[in-house]
Amino acid sequence: MKRHVAATLLGVTGFLVMDSHIDWVRQDHGILLEINGQKFDPQGWMAEHWRPWRQDCQRVRAEAPDTATAQAVLQTIQQHSLPDSMEAHLLQLHLQADWAIAEVAFKTLNPSIVVLRLQGDAWLIQDSAVWSGSTAPWQTANFVRRYLQQQAPEMPQALIDCVPIEASRYAALSYGAWF
Repeated sequence: MKRHVAATLLGVTGFLVMDSHIDWVRQDHGILLEINGQKFDPQGWMAEHWRPWRQDCQRVRAEAPDTATAQAVLQTIQQHSLPDSMEAHLLQLHLQADWAIAEVAFKTLNPSIVVLRLQGDAWLIQDSAVWSGSTAPWQTANFVRRYLQQQAPEMPQALIDCVPIEASRYAALSYGAWF
């Protein structure tokens, strides 16, 4: 067999083998890479690795849990979804202008990330901008950031970009082995 025929045959065979194991699939208004039935979010992974280079956190401040502002935010969250929310405790709070993003943990509910806005002297939960639950198979931080920004489009981009989101609280998969 001539070399160019063998090389062409090898290339076609390689492509067919890869095509049977690798695919792009649509899910939740996005595209995932599927390898042997396991789904990955390379776009989300890239976005999260690019984010530190483009974020500007100068106007965003982390608030200590023992401040009056943090206590007011926590009290608002505790009163929101009774009775389970009464035992909420604050994991982190970040503020920018009249916006806040709080991460809370509960005894009987999944951890949640909650967007709030100060109106007058009261913090109000932006009901549609709350995340709780698994993000699998999506890359956690990017998926949650996109969801919260979509649900509260007036929220400053810097605020959502500068809040650390712990993947282990919201995802069932680890992407460390693949990327």
